Amino acid sequence: MRPLTMVIPFAAGGAVDVMGRILAARLTEVLGQRVVIENVGGAGGMNGAYRVAKAAPDGYEFVLGSVGTHAQNQSLYKKPLYHAAVDFAPVALIAETPLVMAARKDLPANNLPEFITYARVNQTQMHYGSAGTGSATNWPACCSMPRSASPSRMFPIGAASPPCRT
Repeated sequence: MRPLTMVIPFAAGGAVDVMGRILAARLTEVLGQRVVIENVGGAGGMNGAYRVAKAAPDGYEFVLGSVGTHAQNQSLYKKPLYHAAVDFAPVALIAETPLVMAARKDLPANNLPEFITYARVNQTQMHYGSAGTGSATNWPACCSMPRSASPSRMFPIGAASPPCRT
């Protein structure tokens, strides 16, 4: 029997990947059909989602999307690779994943207002990690960083995002 392919549109090791692997194991049990995982990262998850959007409509390939792949990317890119509302049909809400902002213990900010004040003064030295532009980890950082002539620098990383850092 042909296996089902769950495309995870992010690198292995991140939160979506971990959830996908747990889900794939359970789906294999329940369906009696093997579910394989393929991590297809890039562009905040858009590359993997695009692959599924253009796949044969035979039900053998599906994406474990996120708010980044199906909402944020649709707003951030002038010409997204797919139309989330037209190219996909929702099947199930798998999980809600809260995001936590954390910083080094020695950062002189103990709460969000203090962090914003610190960031305004030190923005040219501020850096943060993100799964990439348009990802669920990038959007909150972009919205929470104070606006200035010298924006904070984002470092795209593969699987998950570390806390904001200086």
